Amino acid sequence: MTVLPDWQIQRDIVIEPFAESAVRPGVISYGVSSYGYDVRVGRHYKVFTNVHSAVVDPKQFNPHSFVDIEADSCLIPPNSFALAETVEYLIIPRDIIAICLGKSTYARCFRGDTQVALVDGTAPTLEEMACRSEAGEMFWGYSIGPHGRMMVTLLEAPRYVGRDSLQEVILDTGASIFCTPDHPFLMRDGRMLAVDQLRPGDSLMPLYRHLFRGYEMLYQPLNGHLYPTHRLADEWNLRHAIYENTPNSHRHHVDHDRRNNRPWNIVRMEASAHIRHHNKETYGEDFDPDEHSAAIRAALAELMQDPQWRERYSLLQSERAFRFWHDAEYDGTRERVLEQRRNPTDSTREAHRQAMLARYRDPAERERQSALMRQAWSKDDGGRRKRQAEVARVIRLRPEITEQTARAALDQTGSIRAAARLLGCDRSVFRRFPGLLDAFRGRRPRNHKVAAIRSVAGTHDVYCLTVPEAGNFALEAGVFVHNCGIIVNVTPLEPEWRGKVTIEISNTTPLPAKIYSGEGIAQILFLRADDVCKVSYGDKKGKYQDQKGLTLPFVIGPPPPQGP
Repeated sequence: MTVLPDWQIQRDIVIEPFAESAVRPGVISYGVSSYGYDVRVGRHYKVFTNVHSAVVDPKQFNPHSFVDIEADSCLIPPNSFALAETVEYLIIPRDIIAICLGKSTYARCFRGDTQVALVDGTAPTLEEMACRSEAGEMFWGYSIGPHGRMMVTLLEAPRYVGRDSLQEVILDTGASIFCTPDHPFLMRDGRMLAVDQLRPGDSLMPLYRHLFRGYEMLYQPLNGHLYPTHRLADEWNLRHAIYENTPNSHRHHVDHDRRNNRPWNIVRMEASAHIRHHNKETYGEDFDPDEHSAAIRAALAELMQDPQWRERYSLLQSERAFRFWHDAEYDGTRERVLEQRRNPTDSTREAHRQAMLARYRDPAERERQSALMRQAWSKDDGGRRKRQAEVARVIRLRPEITEQTARAALDQTGSIRAAARLLGCDRSVFRRFPGLLDAFRGRRPRNHKVAAIRSVAGTHDVYCLTVPEAGNFALEAGVFVHNCGIIVNVTPLEPEWRGKVTIEISNTTPLPAKIYSGEGIAQILFLRADDVCKVSYGDKKGKYQDQKGLTLPFVIGPPPPQGP
């Protein structure tokens, strides 16, 4: 089975009126394309509404369930849909089957190999998601919700949309994103800008993920803090009334996989029951937490009596400090500590101030501090004062301490204090290398920037999905993009069918969607079969043959059974 190119479509398919592909200023394109035909909708719409609480029954439509509109454009309410008819009348040959798909102008799509970030730790492509969705699989990803807060959302209807031209957006990380020129990206300041409006250097909304004790932590752009993904999945469950927000409870991963944060994998457990559950999983059914803690305290107290062990313990603490600054396991804790040091709150400053005042109000404490200082300086034979004076004199005159030397000392010791001691310099020397300190402490820019944008030759298969709850989703590349909100229901046109196509247009966004009459709405692909079919739609004398005007679904035969 092969797809018909433009010249075969014009030769073999009856389309009245037939339009050549052309650029029409201010108009969504329509007409024959390289491998398809973009059809238009007329001025007649049936917009469905729940004002009268009527049931949408495909076997027996209630006239109270929709409103007839005849106009140059139509607004489809949020989370509603409408029916419209094509301007074009089509006749399908006996060896051809046609498929009506949504047009990417409304869909705003990506190339099929674009990876989507999911909360279960995987990143499938849109093409893969579309295939898995047909089998009933559900997907949850990341979105920026109201007021700029990160949230977990359901990603609905991943699907093939059609073929379109693409732009390549290259990020400062080196990642490339291929999408249609009108696809909006979420900017760092909360605006949505289409690709053709982006410029190199623009900052996009970032997706940063870290691991802490095996749990995924998300960077919240709203406040700059890290937040556990499984708590956001728990919030999704609470929003959708999966369970109640019970007090004194913990979030538990059902399959014990801390990276699998799909909402169905998160449940609430009573706190003590949750702790007992994991203790038994680790130590066995006979584990007693009180006896375990008491044994650890007793063993530690005994070890602390041994001077050699205390020395070894000090070395272990140094090793722990090194691991703290370098191991990914401590990313979350390290980030919180650094954030508190960089931006102490007023309450923290006040607490430190009060603690210092309280300490020095106590005469005994003042005397103790003075005794310690006198003791330290009494042991000085003049060398300490000389060293301090030398350090102060040459603090900026240490050319032998390069950035590479400083980094090697930091990697060897695990802290700035210890690195300064190793190099025999004051810690202030490291201020000469602010970029080095940022890298050592794990800091990095809190955005992704656009490095370049370029056109991609030809047309390509494009895919998209829908996020009704937020209207955006995160890509594995680490940025947030707008979702596809307008869905044109896929409609097959059988061999020897003829008529005007009735198209179902769904608006899955939280805002009204505008559809323009006389402009492109859907793309029809024509596929030629290897053999002519035995029975065509014309042979069956199908009930939708030669339909003209907007046609509602109907069923031939006895009416459906009525309830009691």
